[in-house]
Amino acid sequence: MTSTEPAAISVSQLTAQLKGVLEDCFPAVWVAGEISNFAHPASGHMYFTLKDAKSQIKAVLFRGINMRMKFSPRDGLEVLARGRVSVYDQRGEYQLIIEELQPKGVGAAELALRQLKEKLLARGFFDPSRKKRLPRFPKRVALVASATGAAVRDMIELLAQRWPAADVIVRHSRVQGDTAAEEIAAAIRQLNVLHLGGSLPLDAIVIGRGGGSTEDLWAFNELAVAEAVYASAVPVVSAVGHEIDVTIADLVADFRAETPSAAVVALTPDARELLPGLDEWRERLREAVLRSVEQLRKRVDQLASRPADHPRRMTEPARTSAAVATHSGTRTTTRRHRRPLEPRCEGAGGGGDREGGGAGGPTGNAQPVGCARPRVQPDARERQTRPPPRRRDHRRRADHAGGRRDGD
Repeated sequence: MTSTEPAAISVSQLTAQLKGVLEDCFPAVWVAGEISNFAHPASGHMYFTLKDAKSQIKAVLFRGINMRMKFSPRDGLEVLARGRVSVYDQRGEYQLIIEELQPKGVGAAELALRQLKEKLLARGFFDPSRKKRLPRFPKRVALVASATGAAVRDMIELLAQRWPAADVIVRHSRVQGDTAAEEIAAAIRQLNVLHLGGSLPLDAIVIGRGGGSTEDLWAFNELAVAEAVYASAVPVVSAVGHEIDVTIADLVADFRAETPSAAVVALTPDARELLPGLDEWRERLREAVLRSVEQLRKRVDQLASRPADHPRRMTEPARTSAAVATHSGTRTTTRRHRRPLEPRCEGAGGGGDREGGGAGGPTGNAQPVGCARPRVQPDARERQTRPPPRRRDHRRRADHAGGRRDGD
């Protein structure tokens, strides 16, 4: 009697059959649970476990799905997951392939907003010490808003009424929708490039829009807008929605205004209120100028009433000029009577009988004794560079020179 082997299937076949049954029975199911063992590797996929008090199931959230989520999953977060049940062939484990994930008990948008606030707070985006002061008298203001919206028209009209001296630049951008956040951030970066390059100097940038739902204002809660506002070299005023609407852009901006109109009021003075003050300052300036002119006129009258020829009342500039003139005249007179001096000897004329003999002595070529040393005229360049002597010293030299001429 021969024994026959039982019909058997391979592990792969069994796994494939189970996989087909599970996927057919559970094509789409909502599962509530708590996230644990969360992992987010470089591939971009998210792997974690959904558990409750008694059981657990592995779950996977592929990269194409999680990139569209507004919040970030983490351990301990209660969620609602929608997906299909399948089997991971290599390990023979069944798992939930998630197609939609929502936080339980709180909306995904609200949770994303909380998480982004915590992230930016840790990075110092809300630090009051880094916020820039608004200019007192702005010369040029840029508005980042929808060019066709009511908010930008209200801001332009109010700017013209309060501070017509300021130039207004409108940089159009979408303020709601999927691409609005990136357009707002790009507009802020472009304005900063123009400002830093010197082609478009700016005193302030206003980003804003009118009121709306949370979804309408969500572009101002995006990370891209927050980073652009934080990096701006120009002071940024955020004016989004109404007073009850607070966005991430409001918290990062240098100044938060409740409405677009309030942003204009905070940014510009009212020219009509400044006019009375200008009249007062103009009158003060006129009086100060008149007082200065009167003091100078009295000073001129005092100088004109003094005798001009009295030496004791001679002013310092006049005394200095007179001293220079006297000194120059003395030097001119002295130089005019100077002439090269020849060596003179007491025995000149051939009658030298002193020791050593004169020209006719025993040694005919001997130097006469008692002759005056010849005076050498100074070189012209030396006379120009030589500092002028003082007045008293110059008189002594002139007297001395005269005495020598008398003695000769």
